[in-house]
Order: sequence, then structure tokens, then C-alpha cells
Amino acid sequence: MQIIYLTILFIDVVKAIVLAGRKNLSSQGYVLIYLLVSFLLDLYGHYKLYLGERDFAYLFNYYSIFLIVFFFLYYSKILPKFKKIYWYSLVIMLVYISFFTKFYGQDYDNRLGILVCFYFITNTLVWFYERLKNFDDRKITDDPHFWVSCGLMLWSIFFIFRAILMFFLQEEDPDFLEILKSTQYVVNIIMYSLFYMALRKIETNKIQMKR
Repeated sequence: MQIIYLTILFIDVVKAIVLAGRKNLSSQGYVLIYLLVSFLLDLYGHYKLYLGERDFAYLFNYYSIFLIVFFFLYYSKILPKFKKIYWYSLVIMLVYISFFTKFYGQDYDNRLGILVCFYFITNTLVWFYERLKNFDDRKITDDPHFWVSCGLMLWSIFFIFRAILMFFLQEEDPDFLEILKSTQYVVNIIMYSLFYMALRKIETNKIQMKR
């Protein structure tokens, strides 16, 4: 499953690079940056695991902060009417991270992951609400933001579900947690497949993600 996941993520990166070459990074909402960082980090993590080393977990703390900042920029650009609210929420989250999490530690702080998930869910729900409220003739499935938001929503819901079960079942049922870990790869595969759909919509419909 790991190989399939990394392959699909790599395909997304290549697709985003090709689109950036044809147009520019802003035409795809700078998604290439997110995809490239995600791919390199996951590739490095799997390489370290192959070597039997697990001293890279702290990188995902900083990756979580990167996700918050990146998708703050992403959604504040496509939902400009909420830009002030996005700024306030970003400052509050960064203050919370600074004082109430161990983002500087060697282990991954699950509170960061849950914070990212709730941030994703909030952003995607706001986008869906605005998109459905401001109905136009264009099908929602032709909008690249639809596929990105669906992917983030799916990933976030499963991550929260997994995090809660890990807290309660870490000692009682480790076998089930392994199943959840494998299922996470399936969810990742689906999410990045949805991102590929978003990139395809940009290419075929010539819709710029910055709008």
C-alpha cells in the first residue's frame, strides 16, 4: 500500500509540475508546493523506516504547521470575504501551538494533527457552504476546489477517528491499530487521487484555482 500511495502522490507532483510549466504556479493555487513537500517528507520517512530508524517523527510537527499556513493562504485567497477571520484564526492557532503543544519535541504531537484536521474540516465546510449558496451554471464537480476540499475532508475525518482509537486501543488491541494504519494508506490514496482530479479540471476546463 505504501508503494501505491507514494506512486500516486508522485504522479500528482509530476502533473502539477507540468501544469506549472504550461501556465504558472498561481493557476493551480500553488498546490505543487504542498504536493512536493508532502512527497519528499513521506519519501524520506519511508527511507528512514527502511533503515530501521524512527528519529524523524519531529518533522511532522513542522509539517503540520506548514499545512495550517499553506491552506490558510489557499482558502483565504479563494474566499476573500473571510480573509480577516482566517487571519485571526491563524494567529490563534499559532499561539496555541507555541504555548500548548510540543512541536519542538522529538515525538509527533497528536494535538497538532487533530488541530490540522479541525482546521481542514472548517475550511472545507465554509467552502461548500459558499459554493452552494452562490450557485451558478457550472457544475460543482467541474470546480478544482471541490476535489481538493473533498480530499481534505475525507483525510481529516479518518485521521480524527484513528487518533481517538489509538488513544483508547494502543495497549488493548495493537493488531486493530495496524489495520487502521493500513487503512490510512487507502485514505491517502483516495485523497491524492482527488487532488489529481483537481489538477485535471484545471487542465481541461482552464479554471484557475486562484479564483
